[in-house]
Amino acid sequence: MGTDSVDARRVAAWLRESLDPDVSSAAVSKLPGGHSSGVWRVDAVIDGDVRPMILKAPELPSVVYQRDACREARILAAVHGMGAPVPAVLAVDTGTATGRRCFVMEHVEGHGLADSSLAGPHEDAWLRDMGPDARRAVWDSFHDALGALHSVDARKVPDASHGQRGVVDVLDYWRAALLDAAPAPSVPRQLSALDWLRDHVPPGADDAPAVCMGDARIANCLLAGTEARALVDFEVAYVGNPAADVAYSVFFDGLHRAGAQQPLDGLPSAAETWDRWSRATGRPADGLAYWTAFGVTILCVTATRAMIQWGLADQGIESANPMVARWEACVERAAHA
Repeated sequence: MGTDSVDARRVAAWLRESLDPDVSSAAVSKLPGGHSSGVWRVDAVIDGDVRPMILKAPELPSVVYQRDACREARILAAVHGMGAPVPAVLAVDTGTATGRRCFVMEHVEGHGLADSSLAGPHEDAWLRDMGPDARRAVWDSFHDALGALHSVDARKVPDASHGQRGVVDVLDYWRAALLDAAPAPSVPRQLSALDWLRDHVPPGADDAPAVCMGDARIANCLLAGTEARALVDFEVAYVGNPAADVAYSVFFDGLHRAGAQQPLDGLPSAAETWDRWSRATGRPADGLAYWTAFGVTILCVTATRAMIQWGLADQGIESANPMVARWEACVERAAHA
């Protein structure tokens, strides 16, 4: 069975054993989207009723370094148990059901914003049809959901931690991710950015660590009306300084805004976003230039890994990946902040 297919009978047997003995069958359909993880809708028939759920079974090879669906499931289960707005995990499997590590979680009804073009959500018809006040409410609700995630006890989510040194260990993970895909001589600019970030971690950066989403963009949120129902995609979640999540979100929106012919109006400014998050979490909005550069690490290294994996770096990865120059610019701003 290839990584792009799932056997519905094996999934049903797994769910019967792990979730409910009354599972009689399951229908499986692959969902569109997702840059690194295979996602399927599973309609399980349980005692005659159809129960929808979501299966995450990462396709291999993955652009995510050391991709482990079971780790993601444990993180989701832990933060869900403390009230974070994420789907409930229903069952976890190490390879029996799909031939690779996977899990199923509850199906959350909601709209996921478009993320397949340079304009991202700024071209989402559902969002464009809203008025400016409603769009502001959507944006605020997403960042309120991030704030709720950042407020759970990170000590109770050991699977999200990359090590005792906090921010330094997270940066070392991304260095390893980069060098796993490319030899050091081919990525000197990215290694230089990582070195600068590692050497200039702000004082107090690890004083109040939180569970961070990592890929904290609004497209990784399910919405019902203007309410953020659930944060999804914790493939690169980590324990660290949560300011990086907010910085990542604001930076990503700037990219999408620049790529849109008609950027959406009504969205709060970066300053308003930071102020709302700071008031909700009680955390200071300090060192924003540094945390922006830190957040862009995730985006740039992931893009490098993806381009190499997809054969898009024939002319040299650092010239082919447009995020490298943007990352360098962020580091430069942080150095002079």
